[in-house]
Amino acid sequence: MIKNATHLILILASFLVGKNVHGAENLTFSLEKTVVTVNSIGSYQSSNYFEGSNETTTPQTFYFSISETEKLISKQGTFTINGRAQKIKFESNLTVSSINWGSVFNGVRTYSFSIPANCLFKFDYQTTATELIFLTDIFKNGINDADDFAYEITLPENMEASFRHRTEKRTGHFVITNQDFLKDEKRMYFLIHPKGAEPNAYFNDWFVEKIKDHGVLNLEYLPENIRNLAKKGKSLELAQACYEYVQENIVYLDIENGLNALIPRQANQTILNKYGDCKDMAMLLHQMYQALGFESYLTVSKTSVKKDLYDFPSIAMANHMIVSLVWENKMIYLDGTEKQCLFGDPSMQILGTEAFLLQKKENPYQHVPETLLFQPKVSFDYEFYLNASNQPAYRLKMNFQEKFALTFVHLYKYNDNSESMRKVINYLIPYSHKIDSSFTDKHQTSIYVSCDLPKSYFNVVNDQQYIDLKCLPELNKLMHVVYNGDSARFAADFNFSFNHLKFKSGFDTGKNIDFETANTLSKFNMHLTKENSGSKGTLINYWKTYILKPAIYQP
Repeated sequence: MIKNATHLILILASFLVGKNVHGAENLTFSLEKTVVTVNSIGSYQSSNYFEGSNETTTPQTFYFSISETEKLISKQGTFTINGRAQKIKFESNLTVSSINWGSVFNGVRTYSFSIPANCLFKFDYQTTATELIFLTDIFKNGINDADDFAYEITLPENMEASFRHRTEKRTGHFVITNQDFLKDEKRMYFLIHPKGAEPNAYFNDWFVEKIKDHGVLNLEYLPENIRNLAKKGKSLELAQACYEYVQENIVYLDIENGLNALIPRQANQTILNKYGDCKDMAMLLHQMYQALGFESYLTVSKTSVKKDLYDFPSIAMANHMIVSLVWENKMIYLDGTEKQCLFGDPSMQILGTEAFLLQKKENPYQHVPETLLFQPKVSFDYEFYLNASNQPAYRLKMNFQEKFALTFVHLYKYNDNSESMRKVINYLIPYSHKIDSSFTDKHQTSIYVSCDLPKSYFNVVNDQQYIDLKCLPELNKLMHVVYNGDSARFAADFNFSFNHLKFKSGFDTGKNIDFETANTLSKFNMHLTKENSGSKGTLINYWKTYILKPAIYQP
């Protein structure tokens, strides 16, 4: 049971009329009903009814939250044991939440009650609220997968509801049940707006109205390098400097409640605070671009955790905010929250998603590219030779380009480089070796390694040196270093070259792999995608089947 104390809850979910109900995993619900009465553009009431049973042999705790944008009017309930009804005793506690925009657990108050074992229960609560934008989606069978579910709405004469993937507008009084859902539709998105208003335009205007008093950016707050670049006029270098300023100088912090989870702070305040969440960082970058004469759009977006195609103006479909910059008739999508992201590349969390560009008159919905502007590449160039003891050794140049280089840039900037670099290389090469030198900038990191091959990795037969290529870094380890996972999140090239090694012939090159050989040099060029990578992907299998075999040392 939740005690009367401040309870920090970190949860990512989605808006559902600004509230959420939790603690229902072990309970069975026979009824869930929500009744919404809209009075005007800025006022509505909700009544929420639940009936069910605790069929377990232990008490269960049920709890729900009331958001900052709502006010609780009343709550009541009973549970029945052996035919006797008893009133539910509610407990409440203060709540702070980490909002990733879609957190419905963004209330200042949480209510809970204990449900005894083997009993029936029913309860309801009523709220008032002011922001219709939070009336946004309906789950099929409700949020507790109830046997009987209904969502009932009553609208005033001057208002109507638009629904995603439906042309019909709803007016007056109507009821939504699970029978109204489309095939394979688990969540129904809608928007309530003035009658006759175009939904996208209303959604756009709602946001614009909320930020109209934000004023303009004070250019004196910007660093000297940006102000000096600005004197030369608009340039891609200036646009990049603005992005990197936000990326590197504003600390990402996303503790917000209610409406503040949607509306950004004024840009000057974010500069002074030196912290902000996605919308604060986006607003700052957007106002910088506006003040310096660029065409940019504050952009409501989603991250990859949202699976539904973002093509309708519902807050529940979005959970992020970025900036869309127009340069030479091309759109650049910029997310200041991701530190290891090159200017021009979409961040990992928005790669291949959709976005809504505020104040863009035509085609406000845009698809964020699934590929990076700068093609990442890893190359491992081996030169094998016989050392003074006439045993195999190699010199290796490890080269990480574009986004892959940022892992090491981050190590250089925020950590003890020598120690951090050594840990990464030791992870890839888990036997004795020497790091001779290294170099890094934002687009490339080169590391030079030398090694006398351990005896377990070579064998001599009739004066011929056979080298076991299991001495190479495991491909899945390399994936973890560059992708922070075992599969590709974006397309990239992995190239391996071996000087003075002779491979077996008959490679299957039909799996995005090119094999080249000339004199004593052999090259493997592997093109990784989301489809062919991963621990069970074709490239991993190819690597094990064809490459991790003994090769012959060839002087």
